[in-house]
Amino acid sequence: MDLETSLRRPQPVHEATLPDGLLSVSLFRHQKIALAWMLQKENSVACSGGILADAEGLGKTISIIALIQMHKSSSTSKLVDPCVSEAEVMDLDDNVDEGKQAGESAEQKLITRQFCSRKPPAGSLVVCPARVLRQWARELDEKVADGAKLEVLIYHGGNRTKDPAELAKYDVVLTTYSIVAKEVPTKTSAEDDDKLDGDVHRLSSEFANKKRKNSHVSKEGKKGRKGVHSSAVDYTGTLAKVHWFRVILDEAQTIKSSSTQVSRSCCGLRAKKRWCLTGTPVQDSIDELLSYFRFLKCEPYTKYKCFCNQIKIPISRNEAHGYLKLLAVLKAIMLHRTKDTLIGGKPIVPSKTINWTTLDFSAEERAFYLKLEAESVCDSSYMFLTTLLQAYAAAGTVKQNYANILAMLLHLRQACDHPFLVNGFRSNDMQANLLNLLETDPPEDTVIPICGHIYCHQCVVEYLKGKVNKCPSSDCKSQIGSDVVFTKDTLRSCISNDDHYECSSKNEERSSIFQDNYASSKIRATLDIIQSHCRTKISSSAGNGNTCSSSGLEAEGPIKTIVFSQWTRMLDLVERSLNQHCIGYRRLDGSMSLVSRDWAVKEFSTDPEVMVMLISLKAGNLGLNMVAASHVILLDLWWNPAAVDQAIDVAHRIGQTRPVTVSKLTIKDTVEDRIFILQEEKRAMVASAFDEGQSGSSVTSLTEEDLEYLFMGA
Repeated sequence: MDLETSLRRPQPVHEATLPDGLLSVSLFRHQKIALAWMLQKENSVACSGGILADAEGLGKTISIIALIQMHKSSSTSKLVDPCVSEAEVMDLDDNVDEGKQAGESAEQKLITRQFCSRKPPAGSLVVCPARVLRQWARELDEKVADGAKLEVLIYHGGNRTKDPAELAKYDVVLTTYSIVAKEVPTKTSAEDDDKLDGDVHRLSSEFANKKRKNSHVSKEGKKGRKGVHSSAVDYTGTLAKVHWFRVILDEAQTIKSSSTQVSRSCCGLRAKKRWCLTGTPVQDSIDELLSYFRFLKCEPYTKYKCFCNQIKIPISRNEAHGYLKLLAVLKAIMLHRTKDTLIGGKPIVPSKTINWTTLDFSAEERAFYLKLEAESVCDSSYMFLTTLLQAYAAAGTVKQNYANILAMLLHLRQACDHPFLVNGFRSNDMQANLLNLLETDPPEDTVIPICGHIYCHQCVVEYLKGKVNKCPSSDCKSQIGSDVVFTKDTLRSCISNDDHYECSSKNEERSSIFQDNYASSKIRATLDIIQSHCRTKISSSAGNGNTCSSSGLEAEGPIKTIVFSQWTRMLDLVERSLNQHCIGYRRLDGSMSLVSRDWAVKEFSTDPEVMVMLISLKAGNLGLNMVAASHVILLDLWWNPAAVDQAIDVAHRIGQTRPVTVSKLTIKDTVEDRIFILQEEKRAMVASAFDEGQSGSSVTSLTEEDLEYLFMGA
């Protein structure tokens, strides 16, 4: 099919009819359309499966459960011989080594056939992040009708079965990406063939260790049956020994990096049908699509060279035409709808309003922030950090020092939330540590570069006159220059300037904004929003309780709020203020067990006195369902808009009956202004791949120019 024909292909509109008695819930129209599309794709010869890329919260899980129910009899009664066709394992290293031989040796093919013959046919395997494992089990139980229950196994934990025949008994097996990475080997590259001496599969670390332990096996033992390496089969995990009817990757963006073990292992799973579920198939780079093509066996784009020649290079040469070509490819294998997509003239989900609330610091907060980002020489802290960034840029080592630069940005971003997050951060800490090293070293006239190694001043001066700009220490490759080599007097001067600034500051500043009981500008704004939603007067008296009276609430229930932050310490500070104002809340962060998380979500969803849910961004932006909330507050920004969108989608999803309001809090004239610009540029890049009315952008991650912009602006 040519490009023009592919682009004219309309969105599917045909709806599948699900037989009565299979589900306990009714499908929405867009889910019936998705079911019909998936049924058609599973009958496709070229690519048996695809990418269901509906926006987060549109009910992809229910659509997949309906698909499993429709094909339940097929997956359990029609046993397929996995060795009728050629082995499915592909060369996952072709982007590293293009010199791989085209065919396998006769011995390798024999091993592959025997490996296949050991795989019993089974039902559907669902691979998902650990945090949504039990949610999948709950959905499979609650959404399936009593008379059509599925046999479901959670394959997780140390006591999981090692018998593949046991797995094959179940209609659905639920497991995690980490388990797949441990149990499913991946094919070797040409450079590893000599090391493994003909083995067909690269072993994951767990099995590679076992093989090394058994390296004393005799040659006779190795040959086994007619020269076949017994290790070819024995050192694979249970998941790899099953030939699945269907494999489903939930939150499939987990495999976005094609070189990772988890991505390669998922591609190594054996299955007739393959599905990727993700609301964000592209987060940072078009390169992420390569993993999807490989998992889906979508030829010819599984080969890195072809992927580059037909997709990546055309985009780099002509963005407009290149993205159109990519769109034509994706339309054949991907169904993508947003919450604004019209079905029957109406949007799939009630509207969402995003409010950018720009706040200003208090005088004390602004003074503290300016201390971190000052332009005057007296404020040596920022000058010290800026000098480092300029030194890295001049030496061409920004990427090598990426982590150091992000650490610099971290303090600026945290200061926008609350000065306490910087933990009483004094900008001269680094200088003081370097000075301490110098003063405890015996030689005279010593200097110290940023890496911390101590040298004679005269020696370093002579050394830097040459072309070498690396630390002289043999085990240190840090880039150094005259502007990042410090004497005792220089460091003492920096620290003295900072101390003078602190001493001249008001004592009240130290006793207020740096205390954990101080309500920062963002915390005060958050409380104002939450209190505006309460239908009753909230007590302002301090107390240890975390509930408030709910009498007088309207019949439809309270307006509940989810508060997101990237930092758990910020959530601690918000929590303190909620307690002081007697506002009911629950919390969800990465330190909690799965049981505790489930309890918190249930309480928030069902208890009318619980008005607020505090969630850390990383712990709560995947797969959660909290439609009890109709307001979302984002306390801080991240330059990857996909992560932010996923956080919002815990409330703005199928089942939501109210319009959702999102408040994004930012501080005026800070680094957050610049993060917003980068977010929009990344969003444009993703939109161009999905034909969402934006022009393309080459921005994929934080470049050197991005970092300089975040620090110093235009």
